[in-house]
Amino acid sequence: MAADEELTRFVREALGKGLRRAKVEEVLLLAGWEEAQVRNALAAYADLDFPLPVPRPKPYLSPQEVFLCLVLFTALYLSAFHLGSLVFRFIEAALPDPADMDPHVRETLRWSVSYLIIAFPLFLYVARILARNDARAPAAQVSPVRKWLTYLTLFLAAGALVGDATALVYNLLSGELTPPFLLKVLAVAAIAGGIFGHYLGELRRDEQKGPLAPASHRFLWVSSGAVVLALGGSFLQLDAPAQERVRRLDNRRVEDLRHLAGAVDLYWSRRGTLPGTLEALTEEQGFAPQAADPTTGQPYEYHVLGARAYELCAEFERPSEEGELAGFWSHGAGRHCFQFEAKKSAR
Repeated sequence: MAADEELTRFVREALGKGLRRAKVEEVLLLAGWEEAQVRNALAAYADLDFPLPVPRPKPYLSPQEVFLCLVLFTALYLSAFHLGSLVFRFIEAALPDPADMDPHVRETLRWSVSYLIIAFPLFLYVARILARNDARAPAAQVSPVRKWLTYLTLFLAAGALVGDATALVYNLLSGELTPPFLLKVLAVAAIAGGIFGHYLGELRRDEQKGPLAPASHRFLWVSSGAVVLALGGSFLQLDAPAQERVRRLDNRRVEDLRHLAGAVDLYWSRRGTLPGTLEALTEEQGFAPQAADPTTGQPYEYHVLGARAYELCAEFERPSEEGELAGFWSHGAGRHCFQFEAKKSAR
């Protein structure tokens, strides 16, 4: 700290005596000072035609600045992650790999769409506020919190790029460079590389005290376009909210039947016989399955077919889609029955 104060004092006195900035910088570098230290000391005084050195205002770290920066970068991280998640889902839908199927793809899509709809507009809004603050108070551009978070972002983006390249080399050596994998590698490289390049340019601009560069506007426009396209593609894959509710209700019916089958197995394991009705299952300790339809309230159908064979039936509103449920639980629209054979329960 003392050395920096001495350097600042020397610069002030040198400029006060009318010495040129270039000459002061040259002398200090010859004396062994680091270039960054010299530039920071010179930047502390405005380059104005005035008899005395005019100090620049020092960066002021306000609570508002901390809040806005934390919101900005959190929204950026969420937007980048969920944009990548949507792109991955599009690649998997276009080039399906049986060994890499996600049974919860619709759930993943809904979550990523929800995060993007909230996080990305928030990122744009806060970025606009910070740009407006920068225009009013240029010293705010070099606030410590923003520099720390910018370097953290560069570190995370660089880590993503290194991991992306490592995965590429590993799969190359393993002979598993499939088209879906290569497209995912390119997607990660595009998102992480775009963020890295943008914020590296921001740091350079801040060091030069320059205005917002066209590249910064380009990053915002390109990222906005990518998000809009990703959201549009997601809405094409998702059903309307009413249809999604129908799907979830049908999945709930399947889960209810699955639990009822488990309760029947438990009953048979303890008593050696099948229950006569579903009401008998509620008397069995350790299991309280849902035995009625979630919308109509009507009991699910249960029929004994033999000493150990039985069936459970329910009314479904829509047919199950391929890959949505396991083969046994696939069903059509309307009444559908599943046949079981009681087996020993682990309970």
